[in-house]
Amino acid sequence: MPRILVVSVGGSCEPVVNACREIRPDFIYFFCSGGAKGSSLTVDGLGEPCGDKKKAIARQLGLQPDAYRKTEVADPDDLNACYRAVREVSAEITARFGPDAEVVANYTGGTKTMSVALALFAIIEGNWSLTLNKGPRRDLVKVRAGDMPVLVGKQAVALTLLRHQAKEFLKRYAYDMADAVLAQATVDQPLSRSYQDELLRARRLCQAFHSWDVFDHARALELLQVTGGKRCAPFIEALLDISGKGRATGYEQVVDLIFNAHRRAAQGRYDDCVARLYRALEMLAQVRLQKQWGIETGNVEVAKLPEPLRTPYSRLTDADGRIRLPLRKAYDLLAELGDPVGRLWQESQGPLVAALEGRNNSILAHGVQPLHRENYETYATVIEGFIRQALETLGVKTRCRQLLREELLEM
Repeated sequence: MPRILVVSVGGSCEPVVNACREIRPDFIYFFCSGGAKGSSLTVDGLGEPCGDKKKAIARQLGLQPDAYRKTEVADPDDLNACYRAVREVSAEITARFGPDAEVVANYTGGTKTMSVALALFAIIEGNWSLTLNKGPRRDLVKVRAGDMPVLVGKQAVALTLLRHQAKEFLKRYAYDMADAVLAQATVDQPLSRSYQDELLRARRLCQAFHSWDVFDHARALELLQVTGGKRCAPFIEALLDISGKGRATGYEQVVDLIFNAHRRAAQGRYDDCVARLYRALEMLAQVRLQKQWGIETGNVEVAKLPEPLRTPYSRLTDADGRIRLPLRKAYDLLAELGDPVGRLWQESQGPLVAALEGRNNSILAHGVQPLHRENYETYATVIEGFIRQALETLGVKTRCRQLLREELLEM
């Protein structure tokens, strides 16, 4: 595996020469300033550009022209230009030496801006080792002699940047993307035990909440129980209830769908949001009929209906010999049974039917129109309001809760 050195060059040649001799790379990229007075001259200029009767860096090192390349920036104080130049060097290294080349960045020389650009790239984008020359100081100006490159710890800075990136995804409940960001640290570089424990915990939580977000409650529960901790306990309790264990009321999945709809709204996915609210409304009727009356909407047993309803509902038998009730018919049956949820449906039917008809025009239902924020807010107010009023009427209280966003990283 070739070892490549990317070194920033300033007015002092000795640190650059020392870094090259200590690191002993197979190829060197000198990151220089251009122009008549730029540091590019110290790399391979004629005469004694390094001062003190010293030849250019390449000649001091005995480098052949095919052993190095110069990358020049016109303005060494332009951070954007310096960063772009380093990125171009990175692309060339990958193309020329392959993605597995060992790259060492040394940011001792050059302007402050050049050094910052090189160090930032090594931390943010390049899986590069980072070195800085250290040596005895006789004053506050610079190291005069005897300096040597040493590895610089970049974990704290790198992890801080990754956490900021992950937070931006978590603000939108994009748990899978946050996990992918954090994986850059756990997969691409060795970590101290404390950093490793912190990141692995955060990744497990991202994976748990992503599983929850896509309705894989069993996987989410398993991951949260493995992760453990006081702050996980309320979410574990909620998942146990959703799974029909714990102190389940039977209505947990209805409430969980509402919270899921809010997360889709936070992502601007309003069609998905309204589709979940529709399903929550449908599920409420299904759960109520099953729990209170023993009736399954997917296969209504006529014998379980009061005598006056048996004949009318028998006429709804389909080709498979089953009686299947869609949403509105399920609520009509609750009303005919004298159920309090059915009575509430009758009282709220006008705005609810209007909201359902609007939802039917969605591209995720029966139409071709995308839903916008205004549509979502209108339908959500009506549908969610009805569901919450129905649960209040029944005296149902669940332990369901909204999932965490960026607070997840502090759990």
